[in-house]
Amino acid sequence: MIDVKSVVKHFGDIHALNGVSLHIKKGEKVVIVGPSGCGKSTFLRCLNLLETPTSGEVWFEGECITDPRCNVNKLRMRMGMVFQQFNLFPHKTILQNITLAPVTLKLMTQEEADKRAIELLARIGLSEKADAYPAQLSGGQQQRIAIVRALAMNPDVMLFDEPTSALDPEMVGEVLELMKELADEGMTMVVVTHEMGFAREVATRCLFMADGQVLEDAPPTEFFYRPKNDRLKDFLAKVLV
Repeated sequence: MIDVKSVVKHFGDIHALNGVSLHIKKGEKVVIVGPSGCGKSTFLRCLNLLETPTSGEVWFEGECITDPRCNVNKLRMRMGMVFQQFNLFPHKTILQNITLAPVTLKLMTQEEADKRAIELLARIGLSEKADAYPAQLSGGQQQRIAIVRALAMNPDVMLFDEPTSALDPEMVGEVLELMKELADEGMTMVVVTHEMGFAREVATRCLFMADGQVLEDAPPTEFFYRPKNDRLKDFLAKVLV
């Protein structure tokens, strides 16, 4: 589904990505971990061109999206993304937040979008919040709405950039539970996270990044219990105490 070929990203003198190559198949759950500043979020943002690679190629469903002729907006309809911050429109109701993109992009009529939004809200147990505003919801509820908003576009893949890092600890579980449900349903997912329990339970592959490179790529059992890379061994010793 996604092919990343020798992607490099520089921010001036900072080399955020140093030749990352990766293949992600349909249905995989790829979890990326690593120390802060190692290039995880930059890599994720390069997958849908929120950051344009300095060099290298990104292919999505057979199309080279780093080609200047690529219709990036059309591409993003098939790639849902959830950020650290919820990025909900504060002046719009929850229902309006969810339906805005599919209606504006003419993917659905307002009636169709409303029906889809109500179904998604029912799924996460927040039907009664349809007419509420983001400020009236907890952080965990807002992040679940942000996930639902991305799902309303019926994407082929979901990208998550540390979706629980801005939440209070007691709200993390409800967001991770929704992500686990998506994984169980077969959604292709690429997740940057510090939640090691989630990585062990949900990932089909775990990647360890440091210094803008992927230093280890393995199934969770090997990644956590038989790591090969010394940097990864040191990292796990610190985060799994």
